[in-house]
Amino acid sequence: MRRNFNDCLNRVLKDEGGYSNHPADPGGPTKYGITLKDYCLHIDPRGTANDVKNMRLEDAKQIYKSKYWDALGCDNLASGVDYTCFDYGVNSGLGRPRKALQRFKSLSGVPLIDAINNERMSFLRSLNTFPVFGKGWIKRVNGVSEYSKFLATRKDNATGPIAGTATIGIGAAIAQYFHTHQTAIIIATVVVAILIGAAIHYFKNKGK
Repeated sequence: MRRNFNDCLNRVLKDEGGYSNHPADPGGPTKYGITLKDYCLHIDPRGTANDVKNMRLEDAKQIYKSKYWDALGCDNLASGVDYTCFDYGVNSGLGRPRKALQRFKSLSGVPLIDAINNERMSFLRSLNTFPVFGKGWIKRVNGVSEYSKFLATRKDNATGPIAGTATIGIGAAIAQYFHTHQTAIIIATVVVAILIGAAIHYFKNKGK
């Protein structure tokens, strides 16, 4: 199974941004999407807003890996479903993606991704902070849904390399093969041409 953590984390970090302390945000002081509560829980129980502001990216990555990605079992989820659940958990808590996976357990692939993201959107619209953050939330969930479906449907999904490494299409793969084996191919072509010429010469002379 693919391991998409680095790819998905980069997208989460892009959506979460840097430090913020919006008065309407119940999370309070937040950096890289890690709230003061999370900081105190996972890094330093005596943490302050200033500690969050100065938090290292590596600390945030460790929290995301162990407390969100691993806690949700994302390595065992299908590609695309992992990103949808990971981002949902980061944004709204671990309980909601877990319950969604149970609620929609009869679904898989794109239908499952759509079901979870539609539920997530409905939940966000029900919040009293939606008028403040709604525009950004809609953009985020739409982006998560779109990229999750890309992950779920790409051709190298089942056996492809770890996310973030280079992948090549069929045409490029053929070109690369010919480039790598160029000498052997030329020799084989010459041998085949000689054999064909010899065969033609033999049958022409046989008929005389």
